[in-house]
Amino acid sequence: MKAITLLLQTKQPVLATSFQGDPNSDVSYAYLPGSMIRGALIGRYLKHYPLHDSEVLQDSTVRRLFFDGTTRYLNAYLFTGEARSLPVPLSWSQSKSDDLPCSVYNLVQTALEEKKSVSQSFCIVYGKQAVFYAEQRRINIHNLRNRRRGRSVDGSGEIFRYDAIDAGQTFQAVILCEEADIATLKSLLDPVDLWLGGSQSAGYGHTQIQDVKVCDRWAEINVSSTERTDRQRLTITLLSDLILRDQWGQTVADSQILIQMLGAELRHSLKLNQSFTRSTLVGGFNRKWGLPLPQVQAIAAGSVFVCEPIKLSSEQVQALEEQSFGDRIVEGFGRIAINWLEEHDRFYGTVPEEKISFGSVQLSDSSRQIAVAMAERLLRQKLEQLVRDQVGRFELETKAITNTQLSRLMLLARQELQSKNPSNQIQALFSQLPANAGKQFERTKVKQGGRSFDQQILHWLEHPSGWITNSPVVTIANERLELSAQLAREYTLRLIIAVAKKIKKEEDA
Repeated sequence: MKAITLLLQTKQPVLATSFQGDPNSDVSYAYLPGSMIRGALIGRYLKHYPLHDSEVLQDSTVRRLFFDGTTRYLNAYLFTGEARSLPVPLSWSQSKSDDLPCSVYNLVQTALEEKKSVSQSFCIVYGKQAVFYAEQRRINIHNLRNRRRGRSVDGSGEIFRYDAIDAGQTFQAVILCEEADIATLKSLLDPVDLWLGGSQSAGYGHTQIQDVKVCDRWAEINVSSTERTDRQRLTITLLSDLILRDQWGQTVADSQILIQMLGAELRHSLKLNQSFTRSTLVGGFNRKWGLPLPQVQAIAAGSVFVCEPIKLSSEQVQALEEQSFGDRIVEGFGRIAINWLEEHDRFYGTVPEEKISFGSVQLSDSSRQIAVAMAERLLRQKLEQLVRDQVGRFELETKAITNTQLSRLMLLARQELQSKNPSNQIQALFSQLPANAGKQFERTKVKQGGRSFDQQILHWLEHPSGWITNSPVVTIANERLELSAQLAREYTLRLIIAVAKKIKKEEDA
């Protein structure tokens, strides 16, 4: 198949609504779905070649271009300036205590305790190095208005939120097609201004088409198929969501159905040994009828399936990757990669260097105050996450303490937090405890380090930044904020409260 590649630059925020968030919010996908691009081009085609509704599906050209899967509109993923990025494999994790740049572990090859998922949505892999990218978002708050009056009336002005892809980003889209349809499809890409997604009348959806090219052969990954034929394991990675149906026609997120489909294509029985998957809900919107499409289950992009090894030829690898599997393949669903990643136990993960420099910008006093406030908020978010991680790892080897003593400890810690002049109330508590209460703290042993509970608390208070690994630093507009002694003490007290709460909760359970 031939391929038409094009860049879509967002001139306005784009709202490609996914099934996330609460009922009063619309959260966009991290990419521009192929279904939106297909829908926009259908609209342009029908303006060029007007057809009656009853004639649309009877026209062989229309079916070939938009409906029967001959032409496929792949999702537009972030364009890095060099290449189209791809979804991050779900088999990748990083240590809880690490932030990028750091080692990213391939769970197909190795096990990892205390792991967390990579937060970025997209990546490009160069051998043992992976560069991670995240889309920029814009959150806008709106309230419901009366269409005639242009404002809310009778107290009906409900507030809702749009979490959209921000303007000023570039995504690369791909259209796979027959050679005979290239001229028609290229004509539909003119004019260059294209509106995608929802709320277009409210300042959303304007994109601009750039750099249209035609390729003889399209490969979604930058590793030659000849280098991926003989591996210790056969791995299949989803490059887009996959919609599958069981034998009764019901949509299911069942990995075995994909493995059976691949086995039938290869004429070889495949055995699934391991999988790293996530299910998701897929819907859509039909602008013709003004109605949402039915919600169906799907296996999420980035899912990885590990099978027993088989010998493949480069032609077989190419043939599988040129196909799409499952339902709605015309909209870019069901794309796969065979043996994409090299068989390393870890990769070195980085993020692209920040290109925006504020060095020459002189901020006003009010702007500087806003930057400092933003930096402090981000720093506090990082510290709160470190508290949660520390509490998650905290375990007792022996427990001899009552809820009464735990409540007393929490009360003193809260008083310390609220006090403008910090004192040593907790240290004084341990020195003044009656013998029975003191023994409760002493006999309660912490699993990590072997200290008694009171010793652990005193250690935290004497070294308030000692438990904070990789002390966080936040810089916004040249306003740098790092961990201070005051913040370290505050979050140490919050840690003590959270640990006491955890012990009480486990006791009550």
